[in-house]
Amino acid sequence: MDIHILSAFYRTHFIKTLIHYYEPENIIYHAIVAPERNATFDVDWMRPVYTKELYPGEQCYRKFNDFIDTQPIIDNDYYGFVCDECVYEPGFFDVIRQQTAKIIMYSSYRGDSIPNDGSPPHPAEPLIIKEYKDVYAGHIGLGQFIVNGEILKQMRFKLHDESCDGYFAEELVKRFATDIVFLPNWFLFANYLQPGRHTKKNSFLKPHWELPKIIT
Repeated sequence: MDIHILSAFYRTHFIKTLIHYYEPENIIYHAIVAPERNATFDVDWMRPVYTKELYPGEQCYRKFNDFIDTQPIIDNDYYGFVCDECVYEPGFFDVIRQQTAKIIMYSSYRGDSIPNDGSPPHPAEPLIIKEYKDVYAGHIGLGQFIVNGEILKQMRFKLHDESCDGYFAEELVKRFATDIVFLPNWFLFANYLQPGRHTKKNSFLKPHWELPKIIT
């Protein structure tokens, strides 16, 4: 069983940093990227999927639909979804490899500050996903669910607004509730590489977590 991380990829300046964080994890990273980004990936576990750039007003979720529609999907492999500035807490993938559920949902740590950099001002408090009632649009983000290939083949993201990741999660609960396991004490680091978001080590929920390191 392999773990595939699908990324709606734009920020080519983070490639070296993502290699630093993901290379020890023994996963497959699919950067879904437009050819005109001129992104170069020099490691074989980073496997770019080239797709057309988003049209004005189109949400990044279309890139994940493009992956589902064009790439081979293995029923018993796991597939997760991230933006290109997210990583997972240390030890996360070791825990995922111990799971047998078709769908895994978990929590998100979103930093201690909201940068004033023109990006969407996501709040800086954790999103803790303990049970079904915690899964609703606005309270669960893109990186907080992993599904196996059997489930992924049956799903597509809606594209009409920024909460379509939450609608995707709601649909997983509606259609496949008995296939879900919750891991509330394991975390995605959301917007981890965004400058000015994760700035205070003493704010972390776990003492062994570290501030982001950007590789240039």
